[in-house]
Amino acid sequence: MMSCVLDINEVEVSVRPVEMVCVGLGSCVAVFVTDRIRKVYGGAHIPLPCGEFTAGMKSAGEIIDELLYKLQRKGGDVNRLRAKIAGGANVLDQTLDIGKQNAESVMELLHARKIYIAGSDLGGTISRSVRFNSVTQELTISTSEQEKYTI
Repeated sequence: MMSCVLDINEVEVSVRPVEMVCVGLGSCVAVFVTDRIRKVYGGAHIPLPCGEFTAGMKSAGEIIDELLYKLQRKGGDVNRLRAKIAGGANVLDQTLDIGKQNAESVMELLHARKIYIAGSDLGGTISRSVRFNSVTQELTISTSEQEKYTI
């Protein structure tokens, strides 16, 4: 199985079995979607909620739209996607809590597009690294406090 590391702002889609990885998610949110019938898999590393723009950074809406577009181009059906998501922590104890805003934005966008959320690990105050296995559909989460679990 090939492995793919998603950096901030990146979207990847594959029709082959793949392990997608996002390292050091603080306020960022990782989204992994699957069309299990057509076996099309996608992942995205989202840095900002909708409406928040910083030089060179994309918003949740832009990235999710790009992810769905690429899934369709590879033969995926956006009407039967399942998602697993993680991240959105408040690691810097910011008053704005960008992580919470980011997580809420991603959830709203997925719900608006009728994408079923099969699992999530959002919020808190610790960073995470995540690995999504397209074959088993497992999302393995490792925290900065040395915890490891799967959803």
